[in-house]
Amino acid sequence: MSTIDRWGDQSVMNKFTVIHLSDVQLPSLPKTGEPPTPRPLQTIFDDVLAHHLAPDLVVIGGDLFKNGQPADYRWLRGYLDQQSQRLGAPIRVILGDQDNREAFNAGYLEQKRPYYAAKQVYQNMDFYFLDSKWRTRRTAGWLAREQLDWLNKNLHLAPRRRAFIFLHHPLDAPALRSLRYTLLQNNHELLAILHGHNIGGIYAGHLNFAANYLVDNTLPVTVVGGATAYVDCQDPHHHQVHAAVSYNVITIQRGVASVTTRPLAFDPQVARTIEVANTGFAKHRPRLMRPVDWERG
Repeated sequence: MSTIDRWGDQSVMNKFTVIHLSDVQLPSLPKTGEPPTPRPLQTIFDDVLAHHLAPDLVVIGGDLFKNGQPADYRWLRGYLDQQSQRLGAPIRVILGDQDNREAFNAGYLEQKRPYYAAKQVYQNMDFYFLDSKWRTRRTAGWLAREQLDWLNKNLHLAPRRRAFIFLHHPLDAPALRSLRYTLLQNNHELLAILHGHNIGGIYAGHLNFAANYLVDNTLPVTVVGGATAYVDCQDPHHHQVHAAVSYNVITIQRGVASVTTRPLAFDPQVARTIEVANTGFAKHRPRLMRPVDWERG
């Protein structure tokens, strides 16, 4: 159903709404009994419905489980299919550093893939969902050469269409200098590919707090707050974690995106503290991987 059919108003014909959330960090399913309702994920979906946000797309930006098993991801796929029907919009997921790629492939995709990157066309816009999970157990992100080549090829195939990029790990920025150990490590390679293309925005998660900034002088980056936590990183070596729930609403009209944040819950009590030693970029870069055949999913 088109936007004009839903709203009956020519003035919003080109309006496109994306619900963006990240860092769900669901617990593994119990070995016996029924799976519990996945709150606060359910809280977010219920809020979207209660406020009649009528999304055209929902993106869950990684850290679906804490090292989940195939059965966890298989259950999640069924649950998200149900929520997609409720919301009347497709739900896309990407992987975060805490996800188990092999378990995701087996349970969610039911096929083996080296990365889970995809391109989807909506209206006259291209949406790219990138896999920035590093193969090691590092929290930092990395985009392999083969994935960057795939992105570069697809951007050149549709140079006139507005493109929006989703990935788990944010790009570097002066305000995030003390968090470089956990950001995307090969920023320059990604920016070299995006340079000169019709990019409408880059959207990330991972940090568990909201941030907005420009990279390459022109490209807007929006980091969504966590769906289950807020992390206070004012002390670069002692990060305080609070229980919290928030998500973003991205409204795109005529190719221009605006973002609003919907905070739903915040607990002032510090739940735990993350100790950080080295705050700089990772010293060792991964080896280049052999070429792979990409599926556009």
